[in-house]
Amino acid sequence: MDKNDIRFGTAIVGGVVVMLLLSLVTINILRLIPFISPVIGGVAAGLIIGKGHINGAKAGVVAGLIGAVVVGIDFELSTSLLSKAVPAFPPFTGVLFLVLALFYFPILSFIGGAIGGALRP
Repeated sequence: MDKNDIRFGTAIVGGVVVMLLLSLVTINILRLIPFISPVIGGVAAGLIIGKGHINGAKAGVVAGLIGAVVVGIDFELSTSLLSKAVPAFPPFTGVLFLVLALFYFPILSFIGGAIGGALRP
């Protein structure tokens, strides 16, 4: 494997881990839907990969997609991490949240990754 591939993979894993840890705090302690955690996870991915805002944005988007899938699987399996954040909504809210998460997690991570990549040239 190339050194750049290893660094890209490390950036993605780091961004996803930060994103999921912040999502757990946001959901379980604050009882909110995670909106800031994709941005901070994207910033972490961008800082790890460095090399400008383009590479940071790429790492942020991939980390955001993986984070959205993991959070969506958590919600569908009812492990009560996300279900605690949206208790008073009807059942179709779960599907709606999944669809929205697949859009807003990568978009916010893209923004965060571009910021993180720009901070570390």
